[in-house]
Amino acid sequence: MKENVYLENLVKTASPAKLVEILYEKFLELVESSKKDIENKDFVAVNEKLKKAQDIITELNISLNMEKGGEIAKNLRSLYNYIFKRLIDANVEKNVKILDEVTELMSGLLDAWREAMKRAKDSIRESQKGLDISL
Repeated sequence: MKENVYLENLVKTASPAKLVEILYEKFLELVESSKKDIENKDFVAVNEKLKKAQDIITELNISLNMEKGGEIAKNLRSLYNYIFKRLIDANVEKNVKILDEVTELMSGLLDAWREAMKRAKDSIRESQKGLDISL
């Protein structure tokens, strides 16, 4: 219960960039857990977790700004659509190899996202170095 309260507060106070990171992390957590459920033949749990993972992909997909995002947004939309389809395949087939594939894709996106956010922060810090903000 405490974990849910913590997560709820984190989500309420997070920046949009941090929310994307949280969604990627939650997706990976759900998929990893569903792999164990497949091994344990708990197919109800697999279905519930993979449906939640699909919801995350849908949220990431609809949050894309296609006008401002240009080619990157277009490529992400295609990738999210592919991952969504593969989640359905994995759920129907109860196939861990498909889940390994989507885990690899999303892990790569998470790493790239974290690097982009780090570079953005570094860029902001660098641009503020020379500013005199004293009054």
